[in-house]
Amino acid sequence: MVVDNMGLDHVAIKVRDIEQTIEFYTDVMNMAVSDRIGDSVAFLRTPAVADQAEHHEMNVTQYSDEELEILEERGELELDLHDFEEELPEDGPPMLPTTGPIYHIAFEVPDYNAITDTVEGLEERNHPIYRGPGRHGPGNNIFLYFPDPDGYPIELTAKMEEPIEVGGRPPKQWPESSETWNVWRKTDDLE
Repeated sequence: MVVDNMGLDHVAIKVRDIEQTIEFYTDVMNMAVSDRIGDSVAFLRTPAVADQAEHHEMNVTQYSDEELEILEERGELELDLHDFEEELPEDGPPMLPTTGPIYHIAFEVPDYNAITDTVEGLEERNHPIYRGPGRHGPGNNIFLYFPDPDGYPIELTAKMEEPIEVGGRPPKQWPESSETWNVWRKTDDLE
């Protein structure tokens, strides 16, 4: 063992407009700012677990003026998050469109109702939903995918498979099929 890993601590991302990003993560994702450094860095955590959590779960940093100029030169400064929906494959794995190498950032929610409530809230905002609600085969968790203001895909996840005993179970070999990524055929049937 090289690292005595105790689990994921936080995620740090660079963003185009830090105030817009803070608004998204506080208003939509129910997080709170725990500290700021000037106007260019913010630390966020989930208030509901703040007494159990450490200082932050996310760090968001404003792109520098030079980095924003590069994005503008590449035609990547302005994003229409609905445009990404057209790139989603009809069936198969949720290969989400991203604006960088981060595939998604996952947040745990209590249950399926929290996911359907989020769907309603996002639809009221005319905010795109990329995938879900659904249920993954590996992990058996319920999911919903949608982007943040910079196009980073967000996954909401609930009811992840819990270990059945100390040491867990042997790994399964899942087929590369759409049913592996979403074992539900129709979420309307869920009670």
